[in-house]
Amino acid sequence: MSLPPLPDALDTLESLVIAEFDAYAVLRYGNAGLRRLLSDQDTGAWQLFAAPMLDRVTLPATGTCICFEGLITVNGPGNRVSSLRGRIDADAHRLRVIAGYELDDILSATDTLMALNAALVATQRELARSEATVRRLSLTDPLTGVANRQALDTHTIETLTHCEETDTPVWLILVDIDHFKQLNDRWGHDAGDMALTAVATALDSHCRDGDFVARFGGAEFVILPPALSRQAVAVYAERLRKLVAALELPPLDRISTSFGIARRRPGDTGRALFARADAALYRAKAQGRNCVVFADAAAPTHPWRPA
Repeated sequence: MSLPPLPDALDTLESLVIAEFDAYAVLRYGNAGLRRLLSDQDTGAWQLFAAPMLDRVTLPATGTCICFEGLITVNGPGNRVSSLRGRIDADAHRLRVIAGYELDDILSATDTLMALNAALVATQRELARSEATVRRLSLTDPLTGVANRQALDTHTIETLTHCEETDTPVWLILVDIDHFKQLNDRWGHDAGDMALTAVATALDSHCRDGDFVARFGGAEFVILPPALSRQAVAVYAERLRKLVAALELPPLDRISTSFGIARRRPGDTGRALFARADAALYRAKAQGRNCVVFADAAAPTHPWRPA
C-alpha cells in the first residue's frame, strides 16, 4: 500500500505547501506554494522544514503512516519564518508534506486589522466632529449663542453675491437695544448680559428659516432676510419689535429696541448696505426709539444718534 496520487488541481495553489521527497531526500514534487518559498533562496527543499525536521522522519517498511500532524514551521523567503498547519505522510518510498498557512494566525491578523480600521474610522469621525465644533464655536457669539461678527461678514458677502446674480431682494435689519448703557449702569452687567441673551433668543427663534441673525457688537444685532417685499419686511420687523417689547425680564423694566432697515442696491458692498441701515437706526433713535425706520424714508433735518 502506498500514498494516493495528488489531484492536479493542487499544483497551482499558493495557500498550500505540498512537497514529496524520495527516500534519499530528493524533491520529486513541489506545488506553487512550495515553489514560492524556494523562489529567492538557495536552501534546499528539505531544509525548508525547520520543525519537525524531515531528516528525523523514518519511512515505514510497509504500508503508509502519518508521521506528524500539527504545526509545521517553514523557513520562508527573506529569513521569514511561517507557521503552517498540516501533516506529514509517508510510505516505504516517499515522504509527503501537505500544509496550509496557519488559519488561526490569519484570522487573528484579520480581526486585528479590522479592529484597527474601526478605531481609525472612529478617530477620524471624532476629529471631524471636533473640527466642526471648533469651527462652529469660532463663528458663534459666546454670550448670546447667535452668529458673531466674523460669521456675519462672511454671510453678508455670500448673500450679496448670490442676490446680485439672481436679482433677489435682500434687506439688512439693524437692531439696537434702547438705553442699554443706562440699563447696565442701573442693574449691572449681569442684567445687561441677560437682556442681550433674551433679545438674541427672541430674534433668532422668531425669524424665518434661512434668515441670518448675528450679534454685530455691543447691544446691536443684524438680521439678513432675503426675498421679501418692503411691506413684508415692515411687518416682519414690527412683529419682532413688539415681541421684544413684551419680554418680561425681572427685575428689569421692560426693554425696547430700535430698528434701522436698508435694501440692497445693485453693486452694493456690505459696508455700504450697513451704513444705510445704520443711518436709519440713527433716525429711529431720534424719533423716540422703539420704532422701525427705513433708510429710504424721509430723514429729519438734523439726524442725531442718542446712546
